[in-house]
Amino acid sequence: MIPLIPELLEWVQDINWPIAAAVADLLQKYKVHTVPHIEAVFLLRDDSIWIYNILAYLMNEWDSGLVSALSSSILKLAQASDIYEDTDLLAVEILSKHRLITKNAVVILLEIKLSDAEGLLNRFTDDQKALYQSMENERLHLLGTDPAQMMNHLLNYSEVTHRQKWELENLLRRHEEIAATLSRIME
Repeated sequence: MIPLIPELLEWVQDINWPIAAAVADLLQKYKVHTVPHIEAVFLLRDDSIWIYNILAYLMNEWDSGLVSALSSSILKLAQASDIYEDTDLLAVEILSKHRLITKNAVVILLEIKLSDAEGLLNRFTDDQKALYQSMENERLHLLGTDPAQMMNHLLNYSEVTHRQKWELENLLRRHEEIAATLSRIME
């Protein structure tokens, strides 16, 4: 079984795959043998969804001794910024949960992330925010009344405008998530 761990770990890349949850459960039986392979995934840092799934569905249930074996890699994930999957926030929570980072260090790290998110949000003008809110209101109205018109709605705005709207929405979500993480840690 142990030689198969790298291939089994790949099945956790997408937790929506039918076998992913069962593989994650199976890997729980081989935690110690999984550590070096997880370390390799963390070092690559090129698949944030896979990293998130490892943190959430494998390591979240580990004891502090095993987590501490990967603490330097987890700290690097926590210090990085992942504005789409929030692996950095999950890494912060795991480090905090296992007391592998001081509460003060967690607060500083999260306040920096909050400030960074605010800086990115400030790049959007009030006019852009108003336009994106109008687009969202129109989209929601169409979904509730005439979904067939959704394609026309999409074509009314450029791809760049849609992408910027999505970026703003994601940054607002991330800002809220950082604030919520900070609040949980402070409890």
